[in-house]
Amino acid sequence: MTNSQPENLTTRVASLEEQLEQVLDELDLLRTIQTGVRRETRTNSTTAARLERATANLAVISANHTRDIRQMQQNINRILEYLENPNRGDTPPN
Repeated sequence: MTNSQPENLTTRVASLEEQLEQVLDELDLLRTIQTGVRRETRTNSTTAARLERATANLAVISANHTRDIRQMQQNINRILEYLENPNRGDTPPN
């Protein structure tokens, strides 16, 4: 029985070493994946910030455009009113 114990112990140690190698390989893979996810998250965050700025810029452009259109519509309406009734005493539109 004494001879089988060292052999059994050697087998158990070899099995534990193999399991540890598998765990280390898996940890390496997880670290690689985590690094990739971290980079992708950073890229997504940067992209989201750019989209947010672009959206804010588009909102400003749209507001300015809408304001300009309203102003032009008012000018057109004043011109049409003048053309429809040039003798009402108002000065001609600019």
